[in-house]
Amino acid sequence: MSRTAKDESAIARSRTPVKDTYSTHDVAKICCVTPTTVIRWIEDGLIPAFKTVGGHRRVRRDDLERVCRERGIPFNLPTGTEVGRILVVDDEPVVLDLVRDVVKELNHKFDVEVAKDAFDAGRLVVAFRPQLIFLDLMMPGVDGFEVCHRLKKDPATANTEVIAITGYYTETNTERILGAGAAACLRKPLDVAEVRRQVIDAFHLRELGAAGGRQASPRDESPRVLIVTQNADFRARVREELSSSEPPVEVLTAQTGADALLVAQSAPPHYVLLSLSVPDVESGRVIEALALSGGVQIIAVHDAPTDEIRAAARAAGARMCLPTAAVTGSVRELLGV
Repeated sequence: MSRTAKDESAIARSRTPVKDTYSTHDVAKICCVTPTTVIRWIEDGLIPAFKTVGGHRRVRRDDLERVCRERGIPFNLPTGTEVGRILVVDDEPVVLDLVRDVVKELNHKFDVEVAKDAFDAGRLVVAFRPQLIFLDLMMPGVDGFEVCHRLKKDPATANTEVIAITGYYTETNTERILGAGAAACLRKPLDVAEVRRQVIDAFHLRELGAAGGRQASPRDESPRVLIVTQNADFRARVREELSSSEPPVEVLTAQTGADALLVAQSAPPHYVLLSLSVPDVESGRVIEALALSGGVQIIAVHDAPTDEIRAAARAAGARMCLPTAAVTGSVRELLGV
């Protein structure tokens, strides 16, 4: 006698301890989509859900099993803590490095892979099963518009979130890629804060309180930012960005590593923006000395950081190492002030 779906459900229950209700993040893991997609399903009435007293959406197991069965979605119970999977389809190393740096600062584990051509993109979509794809619209051998169209047309990848990125940002291109199913279109050079926001939204990390380190802790005193650079233009642009912060931010400056340590001793900063092109900073000892004060968040900047430069900066105590061009324009969001 053949087993009914109800019998199979009961067998599955007896094998594994399971929850009776699931959060949107749980559902996303089970269905191999992003939490944002799950919320859309709920809002569109595809999955019955209710809200807790705290306002969080919850899905009953029986309802989820039924929906998965009706739509041919494998009901895969997550084992352990699953990492988020992000694919970057771009041939510029700086883009991959920026995405990796951004997700390292979030309170959630991510695997990030890169595809530098159409072959790699197709192979990784199948093998890696990304939940979120950053897709360059115009790179050699890849037509981003066609790739997005195919992803959304294929039932296996229709719910994969696609964020388009392009150095040829026009209203026409934006409308075209959004029409193909992309969730957003970002212009190059990428804005760090915007990339972070897209990842947080796609994986619905706010519900999990996962934007660790983004918000400045409440303080009795104004946040204090130390800028260590010999680049007058960079210093002026950062000052200008921070001038509109509320509450006001106290900005300190230094042009050498030695001066930075003296300034930090007299007025301990909460944040440090430190250029690695400053001559006496390269060894990493200045970063180590600043990090020893405790509670300070250090962001190293470099015009063209290599993997070695990034690794050395992090090892010395920097929170991250970003290209200078990626920092200007998003300083307030980076520091959370």
